[in-house]
Amino acid sequence: MKPCSRKAMPSSSLLQSITTGPVVGKIKGSVKALGQRYRNATIVLYNKSNLQLIAISRPDPDGNYQFLGLNTDLKTFIVALDQKKKFNAVIQGNVVPK
Repeated sequence: MKPCSRKAMPSSSLLQSITTGPVVGKIKGSVKALGQRYRNATIVLYNKSNLQLIAISRPDPDGNYQFLGLNTDLKTFIVALDQKKKFNAVIQGNVVPK
């Protein structure tokens, strides 16, 4: 049997690159519909630079959500989708963890 060598190849530019640095940031907010707190939503967090999904969350009964342990250099956008399909989706851009 002949030995073979294996070598790591560079990954695609579409994959999320993880950088080391301050990873203590968080994003928090609330979901409202017609001025009232709304809990029947799905909150999706995306990386703005490559459109990669980072996390999915559901609001608590008061309509609040949060994403913890994020890199503070990360630039993201959030999409909120109504599970009852009564309201249109809402997008919030240029969200940076603090």
